[in-house]
Amino acid sequence: MTEWRDAKGAPFRGEPVEAMGPLALFRTGATSSKFVPMPALTSDECVRFHRAIANRPARAARWSEAKGKATSEFVGRLLRVENRELQPVDLTALPEPELLLVFFGSWRTFASFQLLDNLAPFATRVQRVYAGRVATVVMTTWERNFSTGVIPRTRTWLVADPGRQSGMKVLSRFVPGEGFVVMLMTREGVPLIGGPVETIFDVTKFVDQASAVLWELNPLNPVTWQDRAHYLRAVRPVEFAGGRAEPLLLLDPFRADVLRQRSVVRIAAKVEVDAEGGVTQVTMLPASEFPAALARPLGEAIRRSGLFLPAIDHGVPVARTLDYALVVPPADPQLAADAAWVSGEARVPVPIENWLVLKPIHVSEQVFSTVDRISPDGTVILKPVTAGDGSKFSTAVQLTAFNSDWFAADGAASVHPAEGAMQEVDGEKLVWKRLKADDGIVDFAGNVWNMNYCVGYAWAEFDSPVETDAWLGIGSDDGLKVWFNGELVNDKWVLRTSRLDDDVVPLRLRKGKNQILIKIQNATEAWKFTFRLRVRGA
Repeated sequence: MTEWRDAKGAPFRGEPVEAMGPLALFRTGATSSKFVPMPALTSDECVRFHRAIANRPARAARWSEAKGKATSEFVGRLLRVENRELQPVDLTALPEPELLLVFFGSWRTFASFQLLDNLAPFATRVQRVYAGRVATVVMTTWERNFSTGVIPRTRTWLVADPGRQSGMKVLSRFVPGEGFVVMLMTREGVPLIGGPVETIFDVTKFVDQASAVLWELNPLNPVTWQDRAHYLRAVRPVEFAGGRAEPLLLLDPFRADVLRQRSVVRIAAKVEVDAEGGVTQVTMLPASEFPAALARPLGEAIRRSGLFLPAIDHGVPVARTLDYALVVPPADPQLAADAAWVSGEARVPVPIENWLVLKPIHVSEQVFSTVDRISPDGTVILKPVTAGDGSKFSTAVQLTAFNSDWFAADGAASVHPAEGAMQEVDGEKLVWKRLKADDGIVDFAGNVWNMNYCVGYAWAEFDSPVETDAWLGIGSDDGLKVWFNGELVNDKWVLRTSRLDDDVVPLRLRKGKNQILIKIQNATEAWKFTFRLRVRGA
């Protein structure tokens, strides 16, 4: 380790590991690390850092060929749960990940299942948003019956073979003597964020911290490109002292959603970049597909972006032409919502502490179903399950109860209850009662464990100072419907536990009063939902 200075000028000793977006990463101990923002390093220190990490192996195209200190330890040791059995993973079909999300456990208990289950939506979402870059792995000391019930309802997690961990020297140091630890780390095994998790609150804290780190490191982050430019301007002449490098675009100047609104399909252009990184000319090419009137504005947007670094020829910045190409991807609303949730857009919480609840509304036939498959024409095929007394019933009544609502004729916007108000539903007289959310959890059952096969509603109203985009992270036990300002925005007939951010639902808040109505249909045991509402940050 050598001596460096952090952003405040304080000295520290560390081993340079990797330039990660706008940050320089140092290993400061066997299980500790430190980030330093690139602008905190002088140009000479950037070069010194670059030379210190120059001989580290590059990320491999195949995980089976990984040279990272952590990723290489998984080669030959990774399994996946298939039909409740552990099967080997073909690492030749996967790229070496840039980052690892690892759940370390010392023994198997129900608590471990619950914690891992609540991490699963985040792990799945991260893999969608950062496709091919983040791998999620469970590494534990459990050896017997590992495949039975430990990996909950998802193929997201890979599993380090419990019987082959003796040679994993880098990663085994993170396995706790007791309890559980979750870490986000580099392929070199350097921790970025994480620590012990004992409660769902700990999981929530980790998910939010890890999301913030991933967004900070994301090359698409429009806030950090200047920090990356500071480092690259210093090191590119050194890196290519004996060769050549083309001009570099640090951040695409266009947003795909904005381009789609303007009927832009493809942009192809020749961009002339001078020795200072300025754009002197943009020539649109015939391969472009956009309305002719947009040619000049699009060219001007590229020219004025300031997002380019110059070409390098044997250590000297030179003018050169860059081929620019952008194909606008088709709209994917769910991917966009997931990206907003984990990439920093959805960052400002909107507290909803008090709800009015209406429950329990009993369902006459006690059977719930999971979705077996969805046919090509969109028909949902349900899989019947056995009720608590061992009998099997038709799903018709249950499904009718889920699809039917007493306010259907007037619409969800007509629901505007007051505390203590009487409501008649299917001959039952119920009262709207106030229920305080406990850390974002609305528990219909409370301490009562025999509220099986019933329906409940929760309603809340809140103010927004402006009209703005928002996102609702919600998990439910079991079936879920969400109406926002009278519009049905989420509808899932499903049998599941309530997990942190299981669904992310995009919303548009209006200025002033907004109402949210949630329906939960319970099968057996726990009966609740978990929610977090966020708006776009500044």
